[in-house]
Amino acid sequence: MLNLNNPAALSELEWTTFEAGARIDNYILSLGDNLWRSPSGRISVLALAVPIRVKNKKRWGSSFSLSPTDIIQYNFEQTIDSAAVRHVKYELGSGNSYAVNWSNGWLWNATSLGISCIYTFGTESNFQGIIVDDSLNARNSRRLSKLNHKGLRFNLGWQYSRPLGASKPDKIQPKITLGANFEFSARALNQILHQDELTLTSILTGQQVAVDTLNTEEITSTRPSRGPGKLGLGFSIGDHRSWLVHGDYQYAWQEDYSHWLAGTEVYRNTHFVAFGFRGTPNYSGRRFLGRIEYRIGGHWQQSPLIIDSYGFNTFGMAFGIALPMGNSMSRLNLSTLFQRRIGGGDGFYQEDWVSLVIGVNLNDKWFIKRKFN
Repeated sequence: MLNLNNPAALSELEWTTFEAGARIDNYILSLGDNLWRSPSGRISVLALAVPIRVKNKKRWGSSFSLSPTDIIQYNFEQTIDSAAVRHVKYELGSGNSYAVNWSNGWLWNATSLGISCIYTFGTESNFQGIIVDDSLNARNSRRLSKLNHKGLRFNLGWQYSRPLGASKPDKIQPKITLGANFEFSARALNQILHQDELTLTSILTGQQVAVDTLNTEEITSTRPSRGPGKLGLGFSIGDHRSWLVHGDYQYAWQEDYSHWLAGTEVYRNTHFVAFGFRGTPNYSGRRFLGRIEYRIGGHWQQSPLIIDSYGFNTFGMAFGIALPMGNSMSRLNLSTLFQRRIGGGDGFYQEDWVSLVIGVNLNDKWFIKRKFN
């Protein structure tokens, strides 16, 4: 399994590994007496890692991955019965952001070092508008906000492993592993467009179509252009094949973040904690059921956004299995994630979502040096 959070872990690669995954999310948002649902689906990761140098005390592993960092998909409407005119206020959002990650990890004795070069890019759009009731031929109004962004980040990793107990021949020895990573931004560029438009309701689709532009504002921003992003610490205990217990902590600097939509918003630095366990009843056996890997984990995370002096926290639990594919080290991964984000303020806020994840992990040995001609 690839660890894309800490590039130093790539130094342990012995096999060429390909990973691909997809997920389906079903969101339920509760805000006061209002309830919204928003299902979505996406590819979660595509990654390829290759061990370039494999020796007992000197190793080098490299990986290349593409993964979405944000999927924007929402549509909210509110009907207002005014004494003057009955109308509908709506907000519609869409967009995608991606990260291209090239990582390398090197091992010297028991210590590993790694570095990742991460290029991010994407486009996000937001529509805020008003529709006057029973007015197919009337002019309505909306504001279009669009963001094109790209940036460059680096992630530095460190890892140290130490065996537990005396070595036993022909057996995998349990070990304790400590890790740390530090991510920082080297460059960021945001191109923002704000445009006020007059619209008509389409007879064919029922959607709002722009017929005139009232005002346009274009902004190019490089803030924040550089600085610390995340600091992560982690540990694991086990033999990495039959059983493993692990934990992670992450601190993120986000209080200087400036959102691209209009309005005053306050952000904070955040904490993230996660623990997990995975185990296989009989890793080296031949029976299919004995080689299934079972996983369970939980996490707690702070949201960076502050609303009316109230913060938001997310709690989650995950359950999964890894099914062996033939007699190889390849696996078919299936998991379910349950999460809840809650907050306070004038109206109680609660967001629940269930994620179904399916992935494949293919392992094989490439570039084997020929011993016989």
